[in-house]
Amino acid sequence: MEDKTITDQNGPAQFTDDTESIKSVKFSPLEPVKTIAGEGNSKNMDMLMDVHIPVLVELGKTEMLMRDVMALTPGSIIELDSLAGEPVKISVRGKIIAFGEVVVVDENFGVKITRIASA
Repeated sequence: MEDKTITDQNGPAQFTDDTESIKSVKFSPLEPVKTIAGEGNSKNMDMLMDVHIPVLVELGKTEMLMRDVMALTPGSIIELDSLAGEPVKISVRGKIIAFGEVVVVDENFGVKITRIASA
């Protein structure tokens, strides 16, 4: 065995290099958490029901030159790449979840879902 001296603010300290004192440790395996079927899932889903998420409805899109964008005035018309009556895309966080048609409800625009997107 070899002694090592380390000096710190309190003065020299003696440590012995004793590798024989190191022992391995075995841990028992972790068991999965047991829940009553369906009970945990419904509680988790209930927690998520009040979370606000942004929903985007895409009517269409186009590309324009900056000079054309700067020339826009009230009454200007922008031509989109979608046809009139074509279903609009409804997406959440960039993933399309449904398709629908634009409706007017009490002078506000809305979307009537016509088809849920497949996985």
